[in-house]
Amino acid sequence: MKLISKSGLVVLISLTVCGCQTTPMKLPAGVSPVSATWLNGRYTIPGNYLAGGRTMTYEQEVDQPAWTTLAGADIKPAQQVPVVLYMHGCTGWSRQDEIYRELLTGEGYAIFMPNSFARPGRRKCGQQGPLAERVTLRTEEVEFALQQIRLIEWVDQARVILMGYSEGGNTTDNWSKPGFAAHMIMGSACTLVGGEPAAPPDVPVLAVVGEYDSYRPGQSCWIERTVGGSRSIVIPAGKHGVAGYPQTGQAIREFLKTCCS
Repeated sequence: MKLISKSGLVVLISLTVCGCQTTPMKLPAGVSPVSATWLNGRYTIPGNYLAGGRTMTYEQEVDQPAWTTLAGADIKPAQQVPVVLYMHGCTGWSRQDEIYRELLTGEGYAIFMPNSFARPGRRKCGQQGPLAERVTLRTEEVEFALQQIRLIEWVDQARVILMGYSEGGNTTDNWSKPGFAAHMIMGSACTLVGGEPAAPPDVPVLAVVGEYDSYRPGQSCWIERTVGGSRSIVIPAGKHGVAGYPQTGQAIREFLKTCCS
């Protein structure tokens, strides 16, 4: 188990930028590929919910006891913590994800980040097969993570949000089942679902894409719904990674206040 304070996030950032993620060759007995993505995730909780007052990130190997036991002991009594379930892109954790982590914890949300590359044999992007096949894998990860989140007593179950970037964004815009208070789609254009998000009609959706996105230039999801501040944004001159643009941060903050406060 790794327990990393906010100041320790610099270490995480250096690891993800250099692409140092590893995939286990073999999982321990009783650990399925999809459960490994949850067990080997990164889980950051804002300090205002924790007894020590510092924002903390919990990370473990797949053969270690559940991180939720340690986190639960650190949570102040009678806290209900809103959560963003975040799905990374097809290259794994990146600098984009760290920007979103800082933004969301600053807004008072815990961010749960399963690791798709904890699956043995998981490969990057097109090496894993067509996008539709990869989204099927990632959807399985969302389903498992949501089941686990429902078991955590200190989570505000009415404010669990699904968010994804790139391949994770495709996974988010393909999610058609209930279970989340809102969806946030970054760097995806709903390409597998006819251009519109598959979320139930009463679920607020925010979609952000860059004008010069290398995969889907200027094409964001088409959003007609108006519930909860739903909107679709194209960042002028923006590239595939939209996390660092001021417009993205502003849009996320405004959306969270409207959809889920």
